[in-house]
Amino acid sequence: MSDFKFAIQGMMLAVLGFSMFSIGDVFAKIMSDDFTVIQTAFWVNVMLMIAYVSLSHELGGLKQTFQSRKKHLHLIRGILGFTVFFMMINGFQKIGMAMSYTLIFSGPFIAAILSVFILKQKIGIHRWVSILLGFIGVLIVLRPGTMPIELAAVGVLLAALCFALSSIITRKIGNDEPTLSFAFYSALVSLTLFTILMVVFDGFATLPTIPQLTFFISVAFFHVGGTFAVTRAFKGHDTAIIAPFHYVQLIWGIFFGYILFEQTIDMWTAIGSGIIVASGIYLIYREKVRNAELNRGVTTHGAFD
Repeated sequence: MSDFKFAIQGMMLAVLGFSMFSIGDVFAKIMSDDFTVIQTAFWVNVMLMIAYVSLSHELGGLKQTFQSRKKHLHLIRGILGFTVFFMMINGFQKIGMAMSYTLIFSGPFIAAILSVFILKQKIGIHRWVSILLGFIGVLIVLRPGTMPIELAAVGVLLAALCFALSSIITRKIGNDEPTLSFAFYSALVSLTLFTILMVVFDGFATLPTIPQLTFFISVAFFHVGGTFAVTRAFKGHDTAIIAPFHYVQLIWGIFFGYILFEQTIDMWTAIGSGIIVASGIYLIYREKVRNAELNRGVTTHGAFD
């Protein structure tokens, strides 16, 4: 296979994977209209855990996962993932998919800044410019002072910070861990915390029907499938080629929001989104990140891990 065809194969896998994430998010948003954020997140994580255990052999095996010597890092990452999961479901419910995707995509800019202080990495002028433009894009979207800022939007920005911290921790964990470890521990922590919240807030008083369970199963199916496709794309191809396709989720968010939920975005949100996407792609190409641990950090959108 020629290099060109090989690159196209990777791009198609990336588009497929990130598109599957967005389709899964649609099912999650649909269920968040009938259930609370806590209930939605709990049942999604139940299905994800079942899926990960069922596919454990394909993802590195439970034995190797339980033998991990970096459980403390996985625990921290799981708590961060729990926060991301909650805030994104709440964002889908309150401010829509397009706005939620736009704000969560500020995560890479935050991660780049954190890498200076935590990983002692150096950032050149080009990356600082892309980071600055990215945050300008966020300000354009939120327009503080000219319109009320939704608490859900602030929550998604918190999710972006947690996503960035999770990416840094993923780098710390490194390449030696099986893929299952990143998904399993994150889902386990989230499931444990959401179970506690279900008990505290009487979430088990309303149980999903069989048809509703199929929606939660669909979320898990598309997120796990997306993880497989995106992980395979990143493992065989340069991150600088694959990572920009992450932004296809914003396109799907706008499309699904308009078609299924009658949600539109205004001109300033569109302009801010465009600046964030362009700055993010430029940041990716400048950094030329090739480490697989970062790739795993990207693919864990699936459980918002």
